[in-house]
Amino acid sequence: MCPIIPVGVAAPAAAPAFRNRPGALVTFAVMSARANVWVRAHGPVVLLLAVIGYVGMYLRWPNLAGQVDLLVYRFGASRVLTGLDLYSVGLTGNPHTLLFDYSPFAALCALPLSLITSETTQVLGLTGNVALVVWAVRRMLARLGVSTPAELYGVGALLVALVCWLEPVRLSLQLGQVNLVILAVVVADLLGSDGRRWAGIGIGIVAGIKLTPALFIVYLVLIGRRRTALVASLTFAGTVLLGFLVLPRDSGYFWLRGGFDDVARISSDPVANTSLRGLFVRLHLFGATTTVATIVLAALGLAVAVLAWRRGQAVLALAIVGMTSDAVSPFSWSHHWVWIAALVVHLGHRAYVRGGRWSLVAVWAFWATYAGWVVSASGDTPEAGLLSVRPGGSWDVVLPAAYLVGFAGVLACSAWWLRRPCYETGTTTGGVLYPVTRTQLAETPRLGTEACTSTVSPGNTVT
Repeated sequence: MCPIIPVGVAAPAAAPAFRNRPGALVTFAVMSARANVWVRAHGPVVLLLAVIGYVGMYLRWPNLAGQVDLLVYRFGASRVLTGLDLYSVGLTGNPHTLLFDYSPFAALCALPLSLITSETTQVLGLTGNVALVVWAVRRMLARLGVSTPAELYGVGALLVALVCWLEPVRLSLQLGQVNLVILAVVVADLLGSDGRRWAGIGIGIVAGIKLTPALFIVYLVLIGRRRTALVASLTFAGTVLLGFLVLPRDSGYFWLRGGFDDVARISSDPVANTSLRGLFVRLHLFGATTTVATIVLAALGLAVAVLAWRRGQAVLALAIVGMTSDAVSPFSWSHHWVWIAALVVHLGHRAYVRGGRWSLVAVWAFWATYAGWVVSASGDTPEAGLLSVRPGGSWDVVLPAAYLVGFAGVLACSAWWLRRPCYETGTTTGGVLYPVTRTQLAETPRLGTEACTSTVSPGNTVT
């Protein structure tokens, strides 16, 4: 891998002088060109198949459109309107199930839902979340430089299809979860222009709704975007203050009496918690061990994310910070891991636009592991995804850690891949990185141009 000259730096005019066998270069170029041709031709077909799969599932199991979590948000808003407390009972009147678990500010944000019927809420929730998925994928590709209609038509369609069938995304669509809203807001805030005056407001708002996105504020500080971090922090503080002004009793419980950390209100099933704390509970490890491990994992995740940002990999950095927030959260459902969508976009871009062979393997292997495969078709709704497999015994300890294992692999592979500088232009030419000498301009027919520089001694090559 070689670094690419940043935008604004003139590329050398010298002709390339490859020492490697021309045949190998031509073969690699042709392989990458075929990948690009394949995705342009078949990306929309894959998306069509993905849509047909969704339609078939929802016709077979109509309850998939129930949007039960969205109805819980609506329930919380109705409790606010009627002057009742937020946290004593759930949607069905049971004090132990379908409870409102978010901040008082989140209930205030959901107030418009209480003004419409539950059926309208369900329709708007499902269609709105689908639109957010499409928009988020398109925005991430735009940040990666994919902007022409032909590129978006091909690679955009393919990646939307893959992302929609990731189990966290599929389950969020089924439940009407706020996760996809949070993903879209963070994508808009982080991947927009750095010079925007009010950048950070979105992150502050979603942190006020669901505390875990606050980790992005720490990330902003670490990458030097301190003004954005300040705006996000002040916005977050404003959401907390608004909650205390409008709902002082509920805010006191949530923020001052540990309501935000009350895992027992979320679920009594230890297998359901996919975070590091959940793993430690299943291993019967408590106290300082959990705290220290959580801090170390958060530090490692942020360190790799900052490195990715410095290497020009903003989408990868976003994915890592989001996954870190899930890993270190007190409780993470499997559908909280929607951040792997950003990882799939990053890998898909490198595979089908940059021509990365290992990225091609990685994106399909990762998707196959965390896709929403149906494992049981009985009942009103199907059981899908890796965590639906519960063979019992020690497997019930190991399988819920599948997202943690994947996250650890992402950290290790990312750190290895980013070990040498690679500054990307942010534009896509469909180019391929070739073995180069100290400074070369690599040109191939059909694949575009990329300028590469190396810090190794003259005559050596890097890949």
